[in-house]
Amino acid sequence: MFTVAESVTIDRPVAEVFDFFTEGRARWDESVISEEVTSPPPVGVGSTLHTRMRAVGREFSFDWRVTAYEPGERMAITSTSGIMPTSSELRFADANGATLVTVRIEGEPTGVMRLAQGMVAGEVRSTLTSSLQKAKRILEAG
Repeated sequence: MFTVAESVTIDRPVAEVFDFFTEGRARWDESVISEEVTSPPPVGVGSTLHTRMRAVGREFSFDWRVTAYEPGERMAITSTSGIMPTSSELRFADANGATLVTVRIEGEPTGVMRLAQGMVAGEVRSTLTSSLQKAKRILEAG
């Protein structure tokens, strides 16, 4: 099992940043090709999502369940299907009018992927870091 956590401070109010991050990862997550809510609105604990992702040159699909949803503070999802059990938590905190965003991803590679766990974790960290910087650029540009 691996854990990757990265943070970024974005010079925008918490409510705006929370909405941006939780209304669809395809806007900011560089590994996400598409994402759709597969349960009735509004999004909250128990909602489900389907995501198509690209990593290491391949496409994968994941299904997710929202396990925590606290507007302006936190959202967490856990995979219900995909190439490996994965969970992700986004936390949001006021930083003197800006927003500190912290994303934590846990993955548990299985089978042959377990042999490449370090490489997988490195790819996740690299993509997360660049994705958070992309979100910062988009939000701060207005």
